[in-house]
Amino acid sequence: MADSMIATVGKAERARALMRTVGMLPVLVLLLVGFALASENFLTVQNLSIITQQASVNVVLAAGMTFVILTAGIDLSVGAILAASAVVALQASMSPQFGMFGIAAGIGFGLLLGLVNGGLIAFMRLPPFIVTLGALTAMRGLARLLADDKTVFNPDLP
Repeated sequence: MADSMIATVGKAERARALMRTVGMLPVLVLLLVGFALASENFLTVQNLSIITQQASVNVVLAAGMTFVILTAGIDLSVGAILAASAVVALQASMSPQFGMFGIAAGIGFGLLLGLVNGGLIAFMRLPPFIVTLGALTAMRGLARLLADDKTVFNPDLP
């Protein structure tokens, strides 16, 4: 009786360890197979290229957020700062005299906003949750204000 209980506990522990190791990979594989069966266009080079391009922004943000989470921090404003920085970059790219500095303007603006958040948290000792929640709201509003509540795009960009 005791041996069967030990074996059951051992199997359960191995199953938990396996789930911690593989994570959501089986779900991703099932989704891939399901979408491939549902649509003949899903596994085309063009579609996979589009998926990769659209996921690249999230991958970069996730890489940065990994360090925040590993240090037991939180940043709710990442997406809103990205939106505000993207609007600044696009508007700079449409300006005749500053067009070539569009990417630098977006990166610089995002860096400035991140430094403000970091300064409030590190030097003024404000709680990260409160600072980034406030920045989320403010940057979302700023992005909408800068874009005049419209979709901003530059047709001259390749």
